[in-house]
Amino acid sequence: MDDRKKAAGAAPVTSVTLLKTLGEDSLSPRWTEFAEKYASTVKGFLLKYFPTVDADEVFNDTLVTLVEKLPVYSYDPDAKGHFRNYLVGIVRYKAIEQLKKRSRYEEVKGSLAAEKELSWIGGDGPCRADLSNWRRDAYESALQQFMADKSVMRRDKEIFRRIVLREESPASVAEIFGITRNNVDQIKSRMVKKLKALALSYASVCGGADGLAQ
Repeated sequence: MDDRKKAAGAAPVTSVTLLKTLGEDSLSPRWTEFAEKYASTVKGFLLKYFPTVDADEVFNDTLVTLVEKLPVYSYDPDAKGHFRNYLVGIVRYKAIEQLKKRSRYEEVKGSLAAEKELSWIGGDGPCRADLSNWRRDAYESALQQFMADKSVMRRDKEIFRRIVLREESPASVAEIFGITRNNVDQIKSRMVKKLKALALSYASVCGGADGLAQ
């Protein structure tokens, strides 16, 4: 029976003393004990509900969040539920956050292609290269020019940098700049379109209008 519980990721017995110690000391050596105690529970949950995420990364992100949360956390299973539920709530949020980051990364990659995928028509000379490398180089060159463009508002570039490059949540960025989430989405959309246009202009340097599939 014990082996079956372990395989299912059964929660370990909550130690109020351990939680109190960690809440009072973010550098406590007992964090190692906590990690060993809850790792299988967290990874078992992720394997069941979020099998595609990087479980180690999610677990590490969860520990970082707990360092911030435990100083104000009070263990009261009757009023607030068990610690396992609190822990799983953080893990679920971190897993979803990781999936969203992947989605934003794919969105930036896809911005180079617009609605049609870029297709390299190779020729002789320095522009003849692997397509994936060529796209990356075009994007990186466009990004450098975009971030240096003084005609783009500094605020808009900072919002773009936070959301797309640093992968911060649009809601938190909206709060930082004192604007609505809708404003943030509109700014991001404009910035991505501008970056796409720059990337396509870099593409024309190598292939001209005929270097792209129409």
